[in-house]
Amino acid sequence: MTSTARDEDEIRSLDPFVRQVTWLVNALGGRDQLARASENRVSPRTLDNWSNGRYPRHAVTGAVRDLDAWAMEHVEGYPGGAGVPRLIETCGRSQPERPGAGDGSEPELSEPDADPPTRRWRPAWALAAAVVVAAAAVVGTVVAQRPDDGAAITVPLPSTGDGTLVPETTGSIGANTFADPRTLQDNAQGIPPNTTVQVRCRYYAPSIPSVTPDGFWYLIDSGEWAGRWSPANSFMNGDVPGEPTLHNTDFAVPVCS
Repeated sequence: MTSTARDEDEIRSLDPFVRQVTWLVNALGGRDQLARASENRVSPRTLDNWSNGRYPRHAVTGAVRDLDAWAMEHVEGYPGGAGVPRLIETCGRSQPERPGAGDGSEPELSEPDADPPTRRWRPAWALAAAVVVAAAAVVGTVVAQRPDDGAAITVPLPSTGDGTLVPETTGSIGANTFADPRTLQDNAQGIPPNTTVQVRCRYYAPSIPSVTPDGFWYLIDSGEWAGRWSPANSFMNGDVPGEPTLHNTDFAVPVCS
């Protein structure tokens, strides 16, 4: 039986290794920040692959062991904060392969990584269009697998920053908002173009290609959109209207916790 793209997304959402990597990335404020803090034990490119479910499934590699050991010593809340076991316990031979892995349709992760591709500017309308298309196709609740009995549990979203609200302004086509950035549920309340709102914090959830390369979402704290999520790259982030996009995320916005 051939698995659909949605089947793969659902498998990825249940994957304890991906859950743990995503939690670490969020805890450190992003892929680049985690790579720097861990003294490049893992590159941002590898973290991106791991966050998207492309990680070693036939052995616990040195990169996995190094990041796990570093996190145990330096990251408060690891591994329990993600609600799943440690990295070294959730990869390797104990994990089932995603459909297509190993049959030539999806390449296995190799190390060391190739240099990351050159970033290309994309117009804001293309980003927003991709969000709308993906939102119409993806539904469901993000869950993690309980390590002891295998029962599914809901992984709650973070809801606070450090108490600092940061004003952000939408671009010329506005911004979509969602109830959950991981599943893209409920996008009925858009923010109009050139509207300034207060942002409570930012959250890493590379659920769709259009939020890359940074992968961040803003938790809005203004008006009817309060408590909803919007892609960071739908906002100006300090860029000048009409000029090329230079910033997909405003890193002055605190990380959600």
